[in-house]
Order: sequence, then C-alpha cells, then structure tokens
Amino acid sequence: MSRLVIQYDKLLEKIPYKYAIPIVVAKRAEAINDFAKPFVTTPDNYSVSIAFKELQEGYIRIKNEDILRILLPDVK
Repeated sequence: MSRLVIQYDKLLEKIPYKYAIPIVVAKRAEAINDFAKPFVTTPDNYSVSIAFKELQEGYIRIKNEDILRILLPDVK
C-alpha cells in the first residue's frame, strides 16, 4: 500500500503558523467523519490523511489568518 507523504516544511512555507496546522487538519478530519464530502482521495482513505492532502493542495485554508499574524514573533 502506498503511503501519503506529508511535507510539513512546505506547509509551513504556505502557512507559517505551526500550531494552527494540526488544528485545521483536525477540524477538517472531524467534518469528513461527520459526512462532509472530501475534495481529494488518498491511498489509505483516513480522514486525517485526506485533510492533510487537502491543506497541502490548497483545497482548504485558514479562515481568520489575520488573527494569527499577531502570534508571529518579530525577530530582528
């Protein structure tokens, strides 16, 4: 069986909030478990794998990203 490779570094380039990524994936996986229609398929068909792939491919995104900007450190 083929496995999904999660490229967390590439996700962090798109979404610089490392703690928000698992929360978004968990909420999307919960929605998929509650009969939401997935946008992609994965070899294992686990809801978490589907949610990660959807996030990687841009099918889902963080809604209130402006609120999270204050969490980024201002390092000089």
